[in-house]
Amino acid sequence: MKRLMIASILSLFPLPASAQVYTLPAVTVMADKVSQKEEETFQAHQVITRRDMEQMGASNVTEALAMAEGLDMASGSQDSQTVMGSRQLMIRGMNTNQTLVLVDGHRLADEDTASSQNMTLLDRLSLSDVEDIEVIRGPAGARYGSDAMGGVIRIRTRKPGSGDSLAGFRLGSGENTAYFRMNPMKEGRFHLAIDGRVTKERARTFDRDSMSRGIHYEGKEVPSYGIRRYAGLDGLYDFQNAVHGSLRWQAHYYEEDQSMRFSDGSMNFLGRQLVLQKGERSRTSRKLWDTSLTYEGGTNRNEYSGQVYYSRLKKYGETWNGRPDIGNQMAGISLPRPIPLALIASQLSSLFKTYDYDSAFYERWGMDVKDTMTFRDHELTFWGEWNKDIYRGTRLSLAEDDEKREAGHERKNGALYGADTWKLNSRLTFAPSLRLEKGDTYGLTFIPSAGLALAVNPHLQVKVNYGKGFRAPSISEMYIHLTHMGVRVDGNPDLNPETSRNLDAGLEWQDGRNSGSLYWFDQKVKDLIDYEESSFDRTRYQYVNRKRAELKGVEGNIRHALSEKWTIEGSYTYLDGRDISGDSRLSNRSRHTLKAGLSYDSGSSYGVTGSIWSTFKKDFRFDEKDYTWNELNLSLQKHWGKAYTLTLGLYNLANRRIDALYVPGREWFTGLEYHW
Repeated sequence: MKRLMIASILSLFPLPASAQVYTLPAVTVMADKVSQKEEETFQAHQVITRRDMEQMGASNVTEALAMAEGLDMASGSQDSQTVMGSRQLMIRGMNTNQTLVLVDGHRLADEDTASSQNMTLLDRLSLSDVEDIEVIRGPAGARYGSDAMGGVIRIRTRKPGSGDSLAGFRLGSGENTAYFRMNPMKEGRFHLAIDGRVTKERARTFDRDSMSRGIHYEGKEVPSYGIRRYAGLDGLYDFQNAVHGSLRWQAHYYEEDQSMRFSDGSMNFLGRQLVLQKGERSRTSRKLWDTSLTYEGGTNRNEYSGQVYYSRLKKYGETWNGRPDIGNQMAGISLPRPIPLALIASQLSSLFKTYDYDSAFYERWGMDVKDTMTFRDHELTFWGEWNKDIYRGTRLSLAEDDEKREAGHERKNGALYGADTWKLNSRLTFAPSLRLEKGDTYGLTFIPSAGLALAVNPHLQVKVNYGKGFRAPSISEMYIHLTHMGVRVDGNPDLNPETSRNLDAGLEWQDGRNSGSLYWFDQKVKDLIDYEESSFDRTRYQYVNRKRAELKGVEGNIRHALSEKWTIEGSYTYLDGRDISGDSRLSNRSRHTLKAGLSYDSGSSYGVTGSIWSTFKKDFRFDEKDYTWNELNLSLQKHWGKAYTLTLGLYNLANRRIDALYVPGREWFTGLEYHW
């Protein structure tokens, strides 16, 4: 109850709201015939290609990930004004801040609390700029370091010079979008691509009638809606030399202006109903700048790369509450004890302010170098990286009065990584790796992992993986000093990193028209960071390492080509996620998830493509209740040569609506895209 109370208090602080991969002994085979090194694909994973995204009629990155196996993108709860309606990214049930998102190998600046990290990050990307998305399931701490405890979402963008320029629009009941990408065909050594996107997300209204912390909330709620804008510039210089070297520079800008509206709230105080929240609304702006410079080259034996990048996010949010004066509402009340009414009214006014604001500025600097050497039976990879995070905002100020000030902190870390893909014989491959990382907020950390793959025959492979993961405490968790709603939350600079141990074993097969995989996984997590109430002051809390969790389950997928035109695929995940410290189920997670899809491709440049897919969730735990529902979706594309494509579709055909989970019911969309 204490954790729920403090989480709820923090949430009221104003903030902004496929083709399966089948791994063979040497390479990974994907629908677009691209090969990847075994060192990068040894874990259970899936790649969503551009063809998959187009057949689904996806308009943004979140929609493109709808069929990703083992990935749950649950919405923020009605009790959380921080993330209301935003999407979590949970792989195999791990928390959203335990999933690492990489864009072309580097991280983006983002908010850094458990209730905000990754929640809006995918909204800042343009889907027309994305080549494919890889979802790695299970901890990848040895390879990628902090935040990769649950897994990694690797987004690769399209390189300049492909000659695929396009423009289009999308209309729908959920959002309207217009976009373009100018990417001329390669000529000479220098290639340049420019793209842009504007999205207007429509307001969706949900009913609420519930009790939370003794407060009755009733009325309409509107999660985040508003305008998003994106612009990108991507340049590639091909040296056209013996080492096949290239230099790529990228620069992206994103901004959004989002609003939210909340239901009214009241509480019973000695027989009188006090209005604490009325007509409350918020507005949040975010601006992101991101740039990177990457060099890639290689010889017959070596493939090497290096990059430097910089990313910054600026956020400002305001909240207005139209409640009546609490002192006037309490006039004439007789207290059973001699406590001044003015004091109680002041405390409630602090809990439910008529106006509040928050500002934050996040920066991320990084660089890394990598070299992969191929020998007869070994593939050795060496990697070094350095990162620096800076956060400045009103939440870090130590001010004791009501006047807000800004303060800032930073953290740095460096790491070395080594891995070997060792072919012991024609059937058996062993892949050990080790990461050594040192941060200025934590000591030297060793993160090992190892995998073993046995090719039973040309069609069947057995895999066993062991890996560790960790997540370094964020700047907020170490240094926050938040006085709000009658309580104070303090950071703890002595926090230990969260750590995890994962073991999984599985089968992967591919035989003609049939392919699939089956995995069992068990992941234990300790030193989870949570809040703890002060022993001498019940209004003060501090971050501590105190929780443990275990997530185990089974996941499988199957894909079958019914014919040259029809393909059916599906995946199932059973997840048992438990808070060991409190002996309870972890919330915002489904025990059973079934995803199934049927796709069609006429094979003609003037034909029709499309897909129908379904997501079924059973025993989704939220607010101590279990929900079960199914969403059925349809998307069709009509092509006129290589130039024009018309898309029509429906989400949630059965119109299954769940207000508490922000499932909006049936939505339609249509769009037209032109290629030249």
